[in-house]
Amino acid sequence: MKKIFLINALLVLSFLLIGCQKETEIYSVIVPNGGPAIAQMYMQNQPDKYSVDIVNGPDPLLAAFSSKSHDFILAGTNMGAIMYASSQDYIFIASFTYGNLYLVSDSEETFDIASLEGIDIVVFGQNSTPEIVLNYVLEQNNINCTFTYVDSVATAVSYWVSDHSKIVLTAEPSLSVLLGVNPNLDVIDLQDEYASVSGNSSYPQAGAFAKSTLSKEAINQFLTDLEASVDSVNTNSTEAATLGVQLEFGFSYDVILSSIPTSHLVYVSAQDIKAELETYFSLLYSVNPALVGGALPDDNFYYDPSR
Repeated sequence: MKKIFLINALLVLSFLLIGCQKETEIYSVIVPNGGPAIAQMYMQNQPDKYSVDIVNGPDPLLAAFSSKSHDFILAGTNMGAIMYASSQDYIFIASFTYGNLYLVSDSEETFDIASLEGIDIVVFGQNSTPEIVLNYVLEQNNINCTFTYVDSVATAVSYWVSDHSKIVLTAEPSLSVLLGVNPNLDVIDLQDEYASVSGNSSYPQAGAFAKSTLSKEAINQFLTDLEASVDSVNTNSTEAATLGVQLEFGFSYDVILSSIPTSHLVYVSAQDIKAELETYFSLLYSVNPALVGGALPDDNFYYDPSR
């Protein structure tokens, strides 16, 4: 009888312990397709921790900031600054992309910044980093162009596919898609052009933003996983390309593999990149204050794990 009682007591205790265990929380993440999606792919491959939505164009990201629909948002750094100016619902926690913007042309003529005078360019990312960096480079070189705006880099690529005479602003991995069609495409690396006119080696193009109400533990874990993902992509690109296909990013193995070196994926925490990002925001502010929300973000914009 005592033995039966002991077994029953242990069973009751085990059920109580199971009932008291806290289920692992799954955090929602929204990410634009392309380089940012590739950067976080190893996090997306952990569905027990993260629910990831891959989107095209800026509109879904802006909607996510406004509605607070996701715990974490990966987006252009200046978009985050603009949204922070209107509400402090999200804070900047890290950067992971140091510029991956390119202009492409199928023309047999000379293709450089000077040759763009009077040309129409198909541009994605209106009022965000892609257009801003392109505009800055053109203005610093006294080049006047017109822009045809499209909603996403994928749409920009489709313009070139349908008409090879178009000059298109693109980004990795879409650049690798175009080079797969025509390896002889002329390419202008906007990172090099930006460096030559600004004196800065590059710019923190994309960042990770966390809902300001999240716990420090949740944010720190996200940052640990993001850093590990970026490191895995850079150190084992063949494995990453295979995973990208499995996750159905919409790019082939060869395209993902080719794009990784020129996507400039580098993880840097908010505090470590703060000075560099302030320099970039100051440049944007000097061009048009609205590009950073009318004022430079205050210190609370930058996540500080010591606070």
